[in-house]
Amino acid sequence: MKKNVSILCLFIFSFGLTACATSETNESEETRQGDMPTSDSIQDTRDIDMSNTFTLIDLNITIGDEVFLARLYDNQTTQALIEILPLSIDMEDLHRNEKFYYLSDRLPTDSERSGVINGGDIMLYGDNCLVLFYETFSSSYSYTRLGYIEDVERFAQAVGDGNINVVFDLAENNE
Repeated sequence: MKKNVSILCLFIFSFGLTACATSETNESEETRQGDMPTSDSIQDTRDIDMSNTFTLIDLNITIGDEVFLARLYDNQTTQALIEILPLSIDMEDLHRNEKFYYLSDRLPTDSERSGVINGGDIMLYGDNCLVLFYETFSSSYSYTRLGYIEDVERFAQAVGDGNINVVFDLAENNE
């Protein structure tokens, strides 16, 4: 009799552990799927960023013969960046998701851990590393948000996965 009760208890205990493991697996899969941003959430993030900023400054980013419109947030970091425009730089590729360049000038910062970085985001890493992101991914690094590029898909195709020459200049309507 004790043997049967022990087997029954072992069976119930094993079943309970299996159910918990399955539940945790499903929860972690839901969490991972929930972490991946959708195009709607990217736009929502940018709408929130824009609502916190009174003015957006238009910037032209030229790669080869293609010109991309970027919108800069009006903050102390972008104002300092505007002071050194126009700027023609060779940007290096990193991790096949971003282009970066170390500026000779240090800019003021207001860095934050953004969690999700969206393709098209323009950010400053540290106080002098200008970064253009062309893929969306999660990150634990801190950046200062500068703005974003309007046509992300066309931009991602234009930058490719190698080093590129990029020209930054204020759009005509800002001058």
